[in-house]
Amino acid sequence: MEFLREWFRGSVGVGVYAKREFGLLIGDMAAKTGFERDSMVLGGFELVYWPRVKKRFNESNLFMGIGYWETGDTEPILENMYYDRIAYDFDSEWSPQLAVEAAREFSRLLKETYGFDTVLVKSGFKGAHVYIPLKTPVQWDEYQVLWKALLKLLPPEKQQLCDYNMLQWNRLARIPMTINYKNGEKRWAWIVQPSVRGWLDFKWEGLEPLDPAGLPVAKIKVAIPTLQRHFVEPVDDATPATRDDQAPPTNRKPRRYEWVEKIIEKGLPDGRKRFILYVLSAYLVNVKRLSEEEAMQVVQEFLENSCRNHNNCGKVYESFIRGDLQRVRSKGLKPVSLEKLREKDPDLHSLIEQALS
Repeated sequence: MEFLREWFRGSVGVGVYAKREFGLLIGDMAAKTGFERDSMVLGGFELVYWPRVKKRFNESNLFMGIGYWETGDTEPILENMYYDRIAYDFDSEWSPQLAVEAAREFSRLLKETYGFDTVLVKSGFKGAHVYIPLKTPVQWDEYQVLWKALLKLLPPEKQQLCDYNMLQWNRLARIPMTINYKNGEKRWAWIVQPSVRGWLDFKWEGLEPLDPAGLPVAKIKVAIPTLQRHFVEPVDDATPATRDDQAPPTNRKPRRYEWVEKIIEKGLPDGRKRFILYVLSAYLVNVKRLSEEEAMQVVQEFLENSCRNHNNCGKVYESFIRGDLQRVRSKGLKPVSLEKLREKDPDLHSLIEQALS
């Protein structure tokens, strides 16, 4: 509990009357039953969860929200949320060590480039979490910009090991220094940076936090020139943004495809892969004339918006997206129109109509 108080408090000194979401499953996570998710002050955790946890600590999967709120609301509301840390999850089913190495490299690059410290946690089975402590709390819009921009320090192949499902405003993350119990196995989720031997060794005060005010988006653009297109301020369609190393893509949005842009912005509650196959890949490659990397970034934006707005967060592998972008480019395919989609896939057409309305 002493460690949990420190972890709850964070680098900004969150008060004991602030609320966070907590998650608890006592038993094997693979069972996918019995998971509890509750909003409470720290004292509520100590009264409600802790008596059971301390009896079966080695079987307790414990989670805490990345954000907090100080209003009287009993449940989190996006407009009231603040974030005292930025959280990343690097994982790989086939090579957990590769994910851990990517997390270590990310932490090193952040320290070398900007001078602030990170907390690195081996998550147990598939990789590692990286937490960036903040000097002052931020709200969700700032959080997203910082999260995406800082990740660009890593080369693209290592960025792919970072789980974009972490980019949810009410995301729960496993509490470090606890047990990860899954598929009959138990592993520690342990802090490896800074080096700690036990629960009482960890203190936020010993870390240099990131000052969000000292890292405005404008500076990030200079330091990281490969930012995704949706970090940059909107430009007029008639004067698309250019990069030094290539001719400008066709960023003009033909009026007949405005609905596609709206779906990218809104996301979908279901049918993401079908939308990519029938519409999005062909639109980005053969209408907007984007490069493969630029198109990948837009598809990722669509997936993020589907996750954020509709809780549709299942993983869509990069190999699937790249394969489809290459398919439509090689065949010169154009996107399926809304009218044809009504005949070809009525279910997807209905989902799109609902999103547009």
